[in-house]
Amino acid sequence: MSTSITPDTQSLIQELMAAMQSGSLSSGTGSATGAGQSSGTQNSQEEAKLAEVFQELMALLKQGNQETSTNPGSDTASPAISPVASPAAGSSASATPATGSTSSATPASSGTSSPAATAVTSGTSGVSAGDGPNTTTITNTSNHDEKIGQFLNGGSTTQPTAEIDLKPGQTGTLKYENGQGGYDAEADSSGNFQSTASRLEFYADAKGVNNDDVSYIDGRNASIKVSDGNGKTAGDSQSIASDAPSNAVTKDAAGRATVTGWYDGSTQDMKDGGAYMESKLGTGNAYIHPDDDRNATSSNPMTMAQDTSQHYTADFGDA
Repeated sequence: MSTSITPDTQSLIQELMAAMQSGSLSSGTGSATGAGQSSGTQNSQEEAKLAEVFQELMALLKQGNQETSTNPGSDTASPAISPVASPAAGSSASATPATGSTSSATPASSGTSSPAATAVTSGTSGVSAGDGPNTTTITNTSNHDEKIGQFLNGGSTTQPTAEIDLKPGQTGTLKYENGQGGYDAEADSSGNFQSTASRLEFYADAKGVNNDDVSYIDGRNASIKVSDGNGKTAGDSQSIASDAPSNAVTKDAAGRATVTGWYDGSTQDMKDGGAYMESKLGTGNAYIHPDDDRNATSSNPMTMAQDTSQHYTADFGDA
């Protein structure tokens, strides 16, 4: 805790320093050589004056210490006395701390300060993951929390390269580089990504020309609708699982439904699920069968191929 120096005290110190610099402590033949020593020729009047100054200074300092002790909460820094009290240039006792050092008057940052921004940030529309100039901004239009993962071609189908967590009504963005392709899918209620999920498929060439589509070939655990913002859309926003044939529906631990996809049509459940989705959705907005891109334009799901837009918006809703 520092003792405040009053203007009177500062004035006395400056007077004392001025006397020292003018030679008031020097004798006619030489200077003092030790503490308490003075020559016999020293002027008695100057000595008396200096003694008086010292007495007044000590009285003021004593008074200041008493006032400080009665105000223990005070932490006022003592003002610098210029110029004689300033340390020499380069001194480690400089009153102004070097950049990066901690000053006693400025407490170090505490652990309660705001955390640094991270690659994934939460918020109504502030969730983001992945890297690159191509973006898909996704809104959770379902009635449950969603974990959306991004999977790149040639990589894992269970561990996404990027993911976002969205509460109902929340929006987030997944990014990917030019030259990358893959798909976005929703995890089940346990947080696991299944091969039977709906897919928002994407591919961007080296110049950022995209090919986007929606696929329910492997199954439908979410409705997906995507737009390029320039009039092109794919997918749908319907909830159809509740009316699907019982043999073509499975449910996860939280009761969320997945309609069995056609895949290769090798089982009756696949055939029933594929036929049901086609009856409800048609084949023009999403892949129901693997060869749907061979269909005529009106029923071909590749309506967003060779798209110059690099920014898409999508809704992930209930199946």
